[in-house]
Amino acid sequence: MTIEWEADELRGFEKFRLSRKDHALFFIENERDFEAQLYAIKAALSRNKEAEKKAVENIEHMRSQIDLLDPEDHRNADHLNDHLTDMFHESVYSDAAHSMSAVGMLAPFIESLFVAIFEAIRKVEEPTDEVDPRQNAFRDLYWNPQLVIKKGEFGNDLIRGIQELARFSGLEPFLPDGYEKTLTALFAYRNNMFHNGFEWPADKVEKFQNRVKNKHWPETWCYHSSKNDVPWIYYMSEDFIQHCLKLIDEVLDGVGEYLEKREA
Repeated sequence: MTIEWEADELRGFEKFRLSRKDHALFFIENERDFEAQLYAIKAALSRNKEAEKKAVENIEHMRSQIDLLDPEDHRNADHLNDHLTDMFHESVYSDAAHSMSAVGMLAPFIESLFVAIFEAIRKVEEPTDEVDPRQNAFRDLYWNPQLVIKKGEFGNDLIRGIQELARFSGLEPFLPDGYEKTLTALFAYRNNMFHNGFEWPADKVEKFQNRVKNKHWPETWCYHSSKNDVPWIYYMSEDFIQHCLKLIDEVLDGVGEYLEKREA
């Protein structure tokens, strides 16, 4: 009876197989829990989305209260309309704060994810037991996707670095189509928000607006509030947030497939 039970259990385990995403996570994790980080990011995004929903409901409630007033009740109407204006004004900045929160979590997560991916691939591509400081220093630079060679010197360019290392390592065919466009848009928005705050200088707004058009980024990725019919504050849309989360899953699935091919 016991032997039969153990045989059944073993047959069950024979059918068990790691998903590509899990395979990738096991491959890249080194004292970092990317899955736990991603859960925390999604939870924070969900809380911000609920807060935005509640703010919209409060604005709609205030509108309904104004509609219920007697047409001759100008005093209360003025008071409530002033309050409604304040609520709109506050929502402009609170939504910007949520956008900064989103890009502030997603951009560094994706950057650190690619750094970890190439760190792990390096260990497979270039296993070494000897300690050679000069050689290891070069390898550290070579396998860092944040760095590229520009005019004979190292410079910073994460997206180009990812592309170069992906081609060299054979990972490129397994990365999602158009990932470069997504990362370019994400980091362009991140840089503006983190260097300029919510309200960017007029020239930065115009430059970003032109970049959106010239790079043919989907209109659904970003939207803006306006002041005097001129773009004022740019936001990261819910569509773009979900697109970035999907990209993360697709990158991990791609790394898992890449590992399957290598290990076959």
